[in-house]
Amino acid sequence: MSNGTNGTSCLLYRFDGSDDAVIVGQMEITSTFNGAPIDISNKSYGDFVTLMDAQLSTKGRTMAATIIYSNDGEYKQLRADTLAGTIREYMLDYGTGLVADQIRFNGIPNAPSDTAPVGDKVTTSLSILSVGDDI
Repeated sequence: MSNGTNGTSCLLYRFDGSDDAVIVGQMEITSTFNGAPIDISNKSYGDFVTLMDAQLSTKGRTMAATIIYSNDGEYKQLRADTLAGTIREYMLDYGTGLVADQIRFNGIPNAPSDTAPVGDKVTTSLSILSVGDDI
């Protein structure tokens, strides 16, 4: 595929108040935008479902990540934020060099789960849920 985006170049950053710090560790990440259409059906439309145009409710972004366990400071901070429920600014950068290919949002990491299989790498799975609009 010519000019395609490679997942290897995609990085997740945490804003530390003055700079974006990459969350170190090899990871797999899935970014999902959630939004539900608003049903405005009533009897004047008969038995057909009618949805509000250009409006969604319960909008939000979920980043689900699996990261290889690390002793890096940014990884440890992400784990601490997950256990404390700390809201921070995050950025997912698709590595194209275009601002349009960056998603910046305030989020709260939650649901940490560590997997330690015998004879294989230890990984942590977690989600980062958006709080408010994308920045």
